[in-house]
Amino acid sequence: MELAKKTTDWIKHWYFVYELRTSLYMLEPWEKRLFNTVLVTLLATSSYTTYLFLPRYTRSLLEYVGII
Repeated sequence: MELAKKTTDWIKHWYFVYELRTSLYMLEPWEKRLFNTVLVTLLATSSYTTYLFLPRYTRSLLEYVGII
């Protein structure tokens, strides 16, 4: 039970730091949700695109340079 509380406190602390660094604490709740949704969507799209295309581009670069 103590581990769950520590973990929850740790997550709350870092979310608070995130809000302070991005100035989200000044926004209304619906604006925070909108900002976070857009941010997560951009990160997910970027991660997926990197996962999908980076290996192919890396292989092409290595073939062009002559390493492979």
